[in-house]
Amino acid sequence: MDFGRWTLFEIMRIAHLLTRNVLITFLLFALAAGAYAQNKPAAEFQSLLNMRFYEANAGWLVENVQLVFPPAAVPPAELVITKAGGAGEWRVPLRYEAYQQFPAFGNLVPSDGPGGIRIDQPGDYMMAVKLGGAVITQLPFSLKLEQGNDPFNPQKRYVREGPWRDWAFISVPMDDSTKNINFNWWISAREFPAGMTNPKVNVHLLLGNEEIGVTRSPVVPGYIDWTFYNKELVTPAGLKPGTPHYLTMADLKRDGDYTVVLKANGQAIKSYKFQVKGGEIQRPENSRLNYEPHAAFISPRYIDISEGSSSRYRMRDTFWVKKAR
Repeated sequence: MDFGRWTLFEIMRIAHLLTRNVLITFLLFALAAGAYAQNKPAAEFQSLLNMRFYEANAGWLVENVQLVFPPAAVPPAELVITKAGGAGEWRVPLRYEAYQQFPAFGNLVPSDGPGGIRIDQPGDYMMAVKLGGAVITQLPFSLKLEQGNDPFNPQKRYVREGPWRDWAFISVPMDDSTKNINFNWWISAREFPAGMTNPKVNVHLLLGNEEIGVTRSPVVPGYIDWTFYNKELVTPAGLKPGTPHYLTMADLKRDGDYTVVLKANGQAIKSYKFQVKGGEIQRPENSRLNYEPHAAFISPRYIDISEGSSSRYRMRDTFWVKKAR
């Protein structure tokens, strides 16, 4: 290109156009990044509920907490558990790790390797995740001490009460055309009727009185404290021998009132309700992006890291449902 033949005016005009285009490109990138920053950061709910718990001493193993909508510059973070009345406080400093393929999410991990919290006392507590000293998410729970009455084998264990009893969620992968439905829930042996042994728990999905989904095989909970399960659902016809017809989001397009019933040995032990309107599952108020108080916000999406390898992480859409009263 022969710049020597151009006039000074032409060179200045081209420089101006280039500068403007660069500025527009920069603004577009800034707007894309700002789309996440406009939403308040929060800790993803199920990553808190699924934190490893030890019944013997009311201990928690803090390995990772998923962060939703990380700010552009993530300040120092920590997980804090406080006892009601200020009778105790436990802290684990956290550092931020980005998910390169999912910019709206990140991971908070202990600054000095897996962090342990040992409470070893009953009472009412609040678990909170803080960024820069400000609470972004909190989870109330209580601990109860149960002790055995065998003098030859004295035992004690702690059991938790809190959101594990009340919340569950439907989840589907965002990047899978089939979008098979998973039902995800927490269950405790304390929820079974007295005297029930070897309970086999199945999930049943009803639209009104019509059963439209069920698990192919049961789970057999064995812990007094809460255990997390997730199972794919099939249509009732999918229980017959041969290729099962897995339930997908396309099967949840009929408007109406839906109920998820958990049955142990054929006996209903608890249920959850949700609605479909205009062909869409209605989410709880807590899942609105602008929900306040924001510390009680429950993200409608999360990153499934269960495959172990970051190349196999998947974003899942979640529809939280609450236990029917």
